[in-house]
Amino acid sequence: MDTALDLPLPQGSHIQVYADDIIVVIRGKDKEEIERKGNAILEKLLAWGAEHKLSFNIQKTFQMPINFGGRLNLRNPPIISINNHTIQVVNNIKYLGVTWDCCLTFTKHFKALRDKTDSLTYKLSTVANEFYSKRSGFFRKIYYGAIEPYLLFGVGAWGNRLKLKKIRDSLNSLQRRPLIKITKAHRTISTEALQVIAGIVPLDIKAKGVFGKFLLTTINNDTKFVSKIFKWEDYETRLDPHNIHPADNISITYDKHKPSGEEIEIYTDGSKINDQVGAAIVAFYYNAEIFNRTIRLSDFAAVYQAEVTGIQMALEFISTIGPRNKINLYTDSLSVLEALNTFKTSKQEILAIKNDILEMSKEKSITLHWIPAHTGIQGNETADSYAKKSTTRPNVEKIPKKSFKQLKNAISNVQIQIWQERWASSTTKNGRHTEKLIPAVSIHTKKFSHFIVQFLSGHGRFAAYFVRFGRSLNIKCPCGAVGDTLHYVVNCPFTEKFSPVFVLFFSACQFLLEFRADQVCGSMKPRHLNCLAHFGDPPDGSIDVRESVYSYIYKENIAREHLTGPQHYPENGFVSGTRGEVSRNQEEEGLIMKRQYVA
Repeated sequence: MDTALDLPLPQGSHIQVYADDIIVVIRGKDKEEIERKGNAILEKLLAWGAEHKLSFNIQKTFQMPINFGGRLNLRNPPIISINNHTIQVVNNIKYLGVTWDCCLTFTKHFKALRDKTDSLTYKLSTVANEFYSKRSGFFRKIYYGAIEPYLLFGVGAWGNRLKLKKIRDSLNSLQRRPLIKITKAHRTISTEALQVIAGIVPLDIKAKGVFGKFLLTTINNDTKFVSKIFKWEDYETRLDPHNIHPADNISITYDKHKPSGEEIEIYTDGSKINDQVGAAIVAFYYNAEIFNRTIRLSDFAAVYQAEVTGIQMALEFISTIGPRNKINLYTDSLSVLEALNTFKTSKQEILAIKNDILEMSKEKSITLHWIPAHTGIQGNETADSYAKKSTTRPNVEKIPKKSFKQLKNAISNVQIQIWQERWASSTTKNGRHTEKLIPAVSIHTKKFSHFIVQFLSGHGRFAAYFVRFGRSLNIKCPCGAVGDTLHYVVNCPFTEKFSPVFVLFFSACQFLLEFRADQVCGSMKPRHLNCLAHFGDPPDGSIDVRESVYSYIYKENIAREHLTGPQHYPENGFVSGTRGEVSRNQEEEGLIMKRQYVA
């Protein structure tokens, strides 16, 4: 089939082959030009098929006019024939798992995704509930490992259409059911609040990031997120191991033998200190130092890149010396040695090092060794000292390309920025209750119970909720106040005895106080604050709740002193007891809280 790709085609046309499927893309300014080019290409394909004893099934051959822009019409399509049989015209084609339609809206593709995702979510949740019911975070792993990749499959095809609101809404709608399964939220919750509570990036924003990585690493095109421009030349080129013939795969082995002090021994090391990166090598001949070299890398470089640079410098030094019986190369970077030992690699620099070692080994015996760091080995300690000094060199001498991990982190940061701006500036009423409690979005793995999610979302067994969705006509709590979420937790006299329990044991309160300590503490009664401040350390060691409460108590005391003058308070604020102690220091930036625990 590869020979079909070499057929001469009219300008604006190309062939794509996968297995036994052939796609012909034809571009023309009008229907007549497309007809002329299409029939000419099919004549060449028929001749090529006859030469290779292949035939085309007219029943499985289709044409789909792209009427995006209005120049082609399905009612009057181009007439293209095979052996005097006109090719059937269709309005959509499924190719490599993506359903293409004539308007390039991908509506049918996302509709099929919805049906498949709902079925997949149900089947996976059934298995997860049956065998992993005690692992509440298991379905989150299923979402990241199976559902999200399935939903984003083919983003290279439909990624350009993410500018359309319809496509973005479709993606977020597809994400909704799995997130409800993860959070155990009511189905009336808004998608925006669901994404924030789950700590999972909206799918349309995630798709933009995946599409951007596709453009940068596969198509080698620059891309732009918000105001940040990503240039593909700034990042490492990832090799496809499948494009390398198995016979050409190279493995450079290593051992863990300690230095013997004989012949030439070269030590390499990389270091990063105060966000400055450097690499160094030092060579010994029978334990006498004969050569050293240091180099400073860009500040964004990783220690791994510094270690790779050290190996490269060592090979440059080896290339300058004559044939030797034995050259030992020592490094404490096990990750680099493992990358060289692996047959398949996706990094250009690692492949280049493999080829250099293979070429030099024709005249010199080069052996790689791993040695543990900071164990008193003279050569390794010397290389480490040089590497640390290299970080202080005045000028950057090597600017390596940024790694794929750095690209992922940079895109992830931009995704969080876009998500935060959308969450904070939303003009709809969706999720506004949640926004008051969680104003800052984040990717997290917090496991909230069904009851906590009701509190955070405002969708639960509350009077205000029942009235909103027509389940009741009475919005009042039995105490006479409006029965909304916050009322039952901190204000209702009928739940007063449970309020300390809510604050102490509900992880949501820690989550809430992290953002809105003053709002919640201000609505609590002093005895509840007292109970909260004296409660022992939570099992997980978290002290977020008490830190927030102590801060609130201290600000309240300062406010009282401004109104009534200095007063004497107990040693730990207005909370009695010996479990907590609040000390005050006034610094130039303001009042800083410090807390100590006494037995």
